[in-house]
Amino acid sequence: MKTIVITGGSDGIGKALAEDLSADCTVVILARNEEALKEIAKRTAASYFVCNVKNAEQVKTVFEDIVAKHHRIDVLINNAGVIVNGELVDTPDDVIENVITTNTLGAIYVAKATLKAMKTQKSGRIINVISQAGRSAKAGRSIYNASKWALTGFTKALEEEAGDYGVLVTGFYPGTVHTELFAKAGLELNGNALNTSDIVGAIRYILSLPDTVAIPELDIKPSWTPKS
Repeated sequence: MKTIVITGGSDGIGKALAEDLSADCTVVILARNEEALKEIAKRTAASYFVCNVKNAEQVKTVFEDIVAKHHRIDVLINNAGVIVNGELVDTPDDVIENVITTNTLGAIYVAKATLKAMKTQKSGRIINVISQAGRSAKAGRSIYNASKWALTGFTKALEEEAGDYGVLVTGFYPGTVHTELFAKAGLELNGNALNTSDIVGAIRYILSLPDTVAIPELDIKPSWTPKS
């Protein structure tokens, strides 16, 4: 049974993945909200650790604890993230710092801690959930785009580096998804959007492949609405 670690596991995509994958995998979810983590753990076979991905030392300690408990990490789904919308000149400095630290540095800290374990076992998959914002650019999203473009570059480099250890790395680029991400940032979700079940299906596909098959990148988007 594979041991899968999911960051941002208390809601949205992470929660949906935990609920699905815990049926046939050993799932460990990480997030800051302990009450939400407990609720998911009660309903599923998932276990949890409280972890703020922005805290490098906390990430290091938590992943050492995960390896001590489960002896290995087969899959990391690097999913924690926040969004901000608005003109750069109007965006407070602490908000800028939070987005970059969470989306970029947090993902890097988590990947580093995971890769340390995977390097020893000489196997594993790291799936960085990046979003289409890591490929595109949009006015009002400069900080969010910056955090995700940085993660895209990191992921491409990590694929080369981790390959030497037998570890496979995927950059996963979903389009807009029906979650609370936008509402938390005070934004309205407009236009077509994917369901979390679509994300689960795509991740399931990646995990179904043998270790001899790498998927460097996977994009999924909501389909176009036909013109009337």
